[in-house]
Amino acid sequence: MFTVFMVVDAIHLDNSPEEQIRKKQLKNPFSTSHPVNSIAMDIPQIKAFNANMDGIMDELLPELEEIYKDIHQHPELSMEEFRTAKIAADYLTKHQFEVSTGIGVTGVVGILKNGDGPVVMLRADMDALPVTEDTGLPYASTTVARDAEGNEVGVSHVCGHDLHVTWLMGAARLFSEHRDQWQGTLLAVFQPGEEVGRGAQAMIDDGLMERFPKPDIILGQHVMVGEAGAALSYLPATASK
Repeated sequence: MFTVFMVVDAIHLDNSPEEQIRKKQLKNPFSTSHPVNSIAMDIPQIKAFNANMDGIMDELLPELEEIYKDIHQHPELSMEEFRTAKIAADYLTKHQFEVSTGIGVTGVVGILKNGDGPVVMLRADMDALPVTEDTGLPYASTTVARDAEGNEVGVSHVCGHDLHVTWLMGAARLFSEHRDQWQGTLLAVFQPGEEVGRGAQAMIDDGLMERFPKPDIILGQHVMVGEAGAALSYLPATASK
């Protein structure tokens, strides 16, 4: 069974003295004293909220399953994720995000503003690996491409990035359709080139941190076998560009 883990991906965030002062002044977005948190949820309310969202997500799953199978069947190598990026961008546009494409070659950034509050970035990687799939699945990849050295290789999603793209699209829709449940600014970021270690830097070099609202926290999810909802790691923002 696949499980979602959450990590904070603090990539080249500003750590200047001015930024440190701003962070000290920023109230905890999850505390009852935060100005946008007008309703503090107790345990029964949280359970009721989760149960309601579970039902909503059950209704969303058939659509997400089709998206996942399509992306799985059409994988793209690092920095060549043009088709996948268009699927993500079109979906964000459909659900009322402000969308920018071609960030760091194929990166996609969607912005959903919903009043005052923290800026939260959700990030998913898009690229596949030069590995021939031999699963026998009806939606298995038969894609063949040329790698950076010009070699013909099979291509497949064997590291879960097809799932990462799918969950972020689903999360984006849920946030858009249930804006009465939260306040702040949401950034949905689809990153290229994770497997070759180039995509994040390409997006930063293309102005990711200057062209868009600076996030107070960045959440990246990864699927793996394990306990559901466990936190894999937390990395504070300590680096600057």
